[in-house]
Amino acid sequence: MPLEQFGRWSQGLAAAAQASSTEEISATFTAAASGLLACDRAYVGLYLRDHSSVTIDDRGPDPWNRNYDARLYRQDPFFLRFASTRQDFLLPLAALDTGDFQRTDYYRDFYEPSRSFDEITGVFNLDARAAGYITFLRFRGAPAFGSADLALADAISGATRLVLKHLWQQWRTEQRGHHAHPALRLSQLSARERQIAELLIDGGSAKSISRSLAISPGTVRNHIKKVYTKLGCHSQVELMAAARATDTMLLP
Repeated sequence: MPLEQFGRWSQGLAAAAQASSTEEISATFTAAASGLLACDRAYVGLYLRDHSSVTIDDRGPDPWNRNYDARLYRQDPFFLRFASTRQDFLLPLAALDTGDFQRTDYYRDFYEPSRSFDEITGVFNLDARAAGYITFLRFRGAPAFGSADLALADAISGATRLVLKHLWQQWRTEQRGHHAHPALRLSQLSARERQIAELLIDGGSAKSISRSLAISPGTVRNHIKKVYTKLGCHSQVELMAAARATDTMLLP
């Protein structure tokens, strides 16, 4: 590795370790990691054992990440592996591609819009509640990741785990500091609204909730508007974040 490249990685790693916000941790660490592995983008975030995902944006709100955290993570083969095991892993996409990946809904809804072509993702368990993840992406037109790239990602996995641990601790600190939703008091909702709120927190969409409750999508959307108004939320992502911030404490 050229000395200059190693220097940029070391500086980025030190900056991430000292950063005092989740966005700064993400921005400094993903920039350093992207340069090290020569990838187009790197993302970091958290997988929670309550079956939810939190991607930490490094350049302001990212519509792909918001869509991912709201629902698409449930189709991600890396998240599915996390949900089925307590073991850490660092894998290329090829290790989880059974040959039909390009025909999946996840490929259509996430990979195509994001221009992703290849991926290496590492998931590191941090405690009983959460794992941190890092994803290295290359866009269409770039070469696929090779064995040398995977070996380099593995070589920095110890440092990656430490940064993700810092990210997890800082995220919890920030969530405790958000007082907009000290708890989701679902007693303000009607029985149907509460039912819909819980399905939204679980990652459901208006279409899936409509099928689940056997009511029309229009009726579901009307209920969703009332749920947001009564709970002081503006979106599903905000509702899910509020639930996570209080450890999904849904007070009666």
